[in-house]
Amino acid sequence: MTTQPTIEIIAQHPDIVGECPVWDASRSSLLWTDNRSERIYRYTPASGQIETVVEGHAAYGFTLQDDGSLLLFLNNTRIAHAAHGQVTTVIESLPGEENTRFNDVLVDRAGRILCGVLPTEGVSSGSLYSLSPDGQATKLHDGFSLPNGMAFSPDDRQLYVADTRARQILVFDYDLPSGAVENPRTFATFTGDDAGSPDGVTVDIDGGVWVAATGSWSVSRFAPDGTLHRSIKLNARKPTSVGFGGDDMATLYVTTSSRESTPGEEIGPAAGALFAFQSGTSGTLEHTTNWRP
Repeated sequence: MTTQPTIEIIAQHPDIVGECPVWDASRSSLLWTDNRSERIYRYTPASGQIETVVEGHAAYGFTLQDDGSLLLFLNNTRIAHAAHGQVTTVIESLPGEENTRFNDVLVDRAGRILCGVLPTEGVSSGSLYSLSPDGQATKLHDGFSLPNGMAFSPDDRQLYVADTRARQILVFDYDLPSGAVENPRTFATFTGDDAGSPDGVTVDIDGGVWVAATGSWSVSRFAPDGTLHRSIKLNARKPTSVGFGGDDMATLYVTTSSRESTPGEEIGPAAGALFAFQSGTSGTLEHTTNWRP
């Protein structure tokens, strides 16, 4: 395993459930959400400034639009557009998914938006949807216990999806021209009390899969063949998501949670912080979209 890097704490509000660190290259800044405090933050490394850009909306995921505005993925599978301090509903809900909510989201190179939807009461599984640029929603896969973080391989031919409650990461073959998925299989499993459960994921330029495993006190990198390559320890028990940023895309940002699952649970002195460290590799920018049905 590689030597532990220097870990920097960027912000410690603390977030209740921080998620979705996304680098905005147009502003050389990082966006992330705390869905429980209903805020989206922006951090600009050059100035050290942290500002709130959206407030009052529980965004469980968001995507960057081509013009720098945001799409928010909310409760009751509502989708809203956020720009210049205004939030406008775009879609009230996905058909048949009105009683649940979105989780993580991801944009593919063709501008489609992939989004996880949690199970509803009386429904045994969660689902993965694809939203085409014209607004059409297609269910790609169900059977998830809790669909979570997603990422593409560097060649766009594989899609990784964390299933948190099942404590595994699935990998699908992905067809970019059609947006179809097939051949789901297990990429990595998390067993034992210290392994945690996979939450957010991202992929580096070499195809390594970085995973924030909640409950593990760490972020880990898996080689493309699914073997564990390295683990980075944090002073927070519940890392929630990971994303590359910086002008060279070599900094890995890590969001965490300060929410206790049980009263008095040990969550660590830096629980809820936004962390950053030099990864020893680099990532690629998240794709943007102009999705406005």
